[in-house]
Amino acid sequence: MSTENHLVLYQAGHSGTYLVWLINQHKNFSQYECQWKYTEQGHRLDLGCYGADWDYENETFSESRTCWQGEDGAILNPDREPRNKNRTKDAIKLIPNHCCQLDSGRTGTIDLRLLKKVTEQVQPKSIILPVITDNSLYLRDELLNRWIAYCENHNKPEIDRDVWKGMWFKKQFPWLEENVHRYGDNSHTINIGKIIMDVKSEYLKLCEIIDEEPLKNIKELTEPVRRMLKNYK
Repeated sequence: MSTENHLVLYQAGHSGTYLVWLINQHKNFSQYECQWKYTEQGHRLDLGCYGADWDYENETFSESRTCWQGEDGAILNPDREPRNKNRTKDAIKLIPNHCCQLDSGRTGTIDLRLLKKVTEQVQPKSIILPVITDNSLYLRDELLNRWIAYCENHNKPEIDRDVWKGMWFKKQFPWLEENVHRYGDNSHTINIGKIIMDVKSEYLKLCEIIDEEPLKNIKELTEPVRRMLKNYK
């Protein structure tokens, strides 16, 4: 049986890694184990899952779906193994260009060659892009501050918070909202702040996109990230 794939494309810092993990916790998805990333000081920085990754520069999509197994079927990398043996769906994350955009997404220009390569192999039932709005009460500043902390922790060049704030909320997110259709007729935006803050209408929208019943423990699954983001107010 072929697996129904849902592709999450996201700008760096927009919690797409977490969204991929969360989608994969639904009944018919792969249900990968969560993997935390930490700052050098030991603070939680990100939550995701390794099994959802596709490193398209070094392997085909098909290869990436079985890379936890050896030729004899032995489990070589349990961090990437789906926990749901009866899965029929999978949520996918791309490495290294998470959003199929040129210039790390700063210009709002889609890398059409890369998008074509990805969609031809993945054949996604849906493409989901996490967004935040400039006037949102749902974790706007916390998500931005977490991204700044991520950059500092990974020795990226010194960045100006106000510059990134303007780029995110005046350029990137408005462009994604207005141009999401350019990724395909099956593309959708999801307000990631609302998902993390358990806004029911946004979560039901996500469930409709992936055609899954809402999880009864959704508050339990969003709570660790909510608690993490309190450190980035």
